[in-house]
Amino acid sequence: FCKIINDKTDESSGSSDSFGSQSRLDNLTADLLADYGPNVRPVCPGKETVPVTVDMAVRQLITLNEPEQTVQFNVWMRLAWVDCHLKWNPDDYNGTKSIVLPIDLIWKPDITLYESISEEFYGFEKFRAHIYPDGYVTYNFPSKIEALCPVSVAKFPYDSQICSLMFGSWSYNGFELDVSTKLGAGDLSSVKENVEWIIKDIPAIRHELYYGCCPEPYPDVTFYINLKRKPNYYVTNILIPSLLVTLVAGLGFFLPADSGEKVGLELTVMLAMSVFQLLIADHLPPSADETPWISSFFSFTMILSGGSSCWQVLVLNLHHRGDRHMPHWLKFYVLKLLGRLTWIDVPRVKPDYVKQSSPKCDKSLAKIFNILDRNRKYKEEELGNTSSISLSEPEAEIAENSELWISLALMVDRIGMMVFFLSLSIGCGYIFNRIQSVE
Repeated sequence: FCKIINDKTDESSGSSDSFGSQSRLDNLTADLLADYGPNVRPVCPGKETVPVTVDMAVRQLITLNEPEQTVQFNVWMRLAWVDCHLKWNPDDYNGTKSIVLPIDLIWKPDITLYESISEEFYGFEKFRAHIYPDGYVTYNFPSKIEALCPVSVAKFPYDSQICSLMFGSWSYNGFELDVSTKLGAGDLSSVKENVEWIIKDIPAIRHELYYGCCPEPYPDVTFYINLKRKPNYYVTNILIPSLLVTLVAGLGFFLPADSGEKVGLELTVMLAMSVFQLLIADHLPPSADETPWISSFFSFTMILSGGSSCWQVLVLNLHHRGDRHMPHWLKFYVLKLLGRLTWIDVPRVKPDYVKQSSPKCDKSLAKIFNILDRNRKYKEEELGNTSSISLSEPEAEIAENSELWISLALMVDRIGMMVFFLSLSIGCGYIFNRIQSVE
């Protein structure tokens, strides 16, 4: 029975303490807001400027839209200032050292995100502020901000971006409200990882700017959010496949001319590269100031494929010229020179002309031809008519011309292959070197 009485006594004393604490808070709130005006800037005696600190913790990078050049962040804003009209003596209120009030009941600085593209500063009007006996006010609230972020795409997908978020007062100048940062950098201790971007650091810098409308300075705190892209997705799905497709274009020079696929392969490569370029264009802004190196790479490989297609048409044209007569200069000069350059043996050919004999040699030549004619007739009698097993003179000339054109086509094809891979090596080396040179 005594235990029950003691428990009841403790409960009644606890509820009385709770009621007393609530009463103290009600009295303190009523006293603080009795003659308080939330629309009047709280100026302390002897001071004309209200100092305000602006800090920010980034919780999450929601998205960076490169084509539209906008960025969305989930942030925790941290504002602090001194309101001389909200001071009290803790001893007068049983040691109350802080109080929490809705933000719309007290004065708050009109801090604005200058680069914002949304209609309002989300969360700025909805949460509660902590107030301390010396008038020090802290207002921490979560917010989703959407702002402009100019994108540099020269090094895509190995690029880094800097998104600047400038916070300042829209109405008060620097003589009325002084904006500064307490931490000197954005807080990344609670940031969530993004699948595409890494937030490296967030330095915060205070500026004082003069605008054409007003002679007074307007201070601001700008957070420079340094982002670095994770290139693995683009390397795996675009860069490596495009390099393989480009090498396939070089394999067209190894196809036989009779396969019928030399030109078709080059056109297929051009189509594949155009598809890759369209995929990249969907992720980049339409910028006229700089060209991404990867777009230069795709354009270069498409030019190579187009040149290879024209070269293959030339090769096929030479290969199928058939019995057409090959000019003397092409047969005895160009063909031999290309044979040395391409390490291809040149077929033995007969001269296109016969030297005119002098009158003194006519008798000797006649005797030689008579002897050769008798030998030919003797062999024909022994072996039979050889016209069925050997080519006639016109057919032999046709076969010889066809062989010469085929050899020339093979040499031209070999030279095209050398030029293709040499150009590809030089062009890729130059383009990839641009990644290191672009600031």
